Formats: sequence, C-alpha cells, structure tokens
Amino acid sequence: MTPMPWHDTDLADALDALRRDDAHVETPPHVEAAVLAAWDRAHAPHVDTRAGQVWRRMGAIAASVIVAAGLGQLGRELQRTTQASELARSSGTVLLVGEPILRGEPVRVVRMRVPASTLIAMGVRSATDGEHVDVDVIVGEDGIARAIRVGM
Repeated sequence: MTPMPWHDTDLADALDALRRDDAHVETPPHVEAAVLAAWDRAHAPHVDTRAGQVWRRMGAIAASVIVAAGLGQLGRELQRTTQASELARSSGTVLLVGEPILRGEPVRVVRMRVPASTLIAMGVRSATDGEHVDVDVIVGEDGIARAIRVGM
C-alpha cells in the first residue's frame, strides 16, 4: 500500500483553525477528576487477599511434593531396571522381568523346554544353537510370569 499525496489546502486550513480554537478550551475540573477516577478503577492493581496467597502457596507446595515423588519413583524404576540388566549380562542369562514380585508372595519356578523360535519371536536370542531351549519361568500366585531365565 502506497500513501497517496494529499494537497487539499482548504481542509488543512480548517483543521488548523480547529486546533487553534480548541487550544483555549479547558476541561472542567469535575469532568477531569471523574475521568481519572474511572481510569484508576479500571486499571487498579489486583490485590491478593491473605487467603488467596495461602491457597496459592499450598498448591505450589503440593505440586512440588508430587513432582518429587514422581522423580523418586522414576529413579527407583531406572535403578531396578539397570540392576536387572547388569545381572543378566553378568550371569550369561537373559531376565525378562514383568511386574515385581511382592514381598511374601508365593511363586513357583517352572522349568520347561520351548522351541528356540518361540524365544526369537519374543525378541530373545538364545545362547544355544539347538532346536529347543531350556528356560526357567517364575510364575506368581496369579499365574502370570514374572521373570524368564534363558540358557542355564
């Protein structure tokens, strides 16, 4: 968009005369005071009540406690996973850990011979080259496998 040249001298003269006439006009003091008061009311700073400050601080504390608890849980899970993978590397076996075994939960160790293709389908590579592989499965009280040990 380009500005258009403006050369209307009559309009410029009329606006200049209006500016000169308006320069002598004063706003009455009561009108000026009312306008300033309305401005101050519309733009007054928000004042927090004491109760609002307390609830905001309590919310911030609760949020930080929740974040700290979540980070602690994440750290424990990472540590447990790291320890399980180190154990698997050091013992020459692979441990696939499901849900953790609860303290005092009765478990059974089931030894079975499975086709090597079954382990490959699960993403586990067997240490033996045979057609079948011996595995130990730790089964929880609910009948769900908690861990599998391969290549004894």
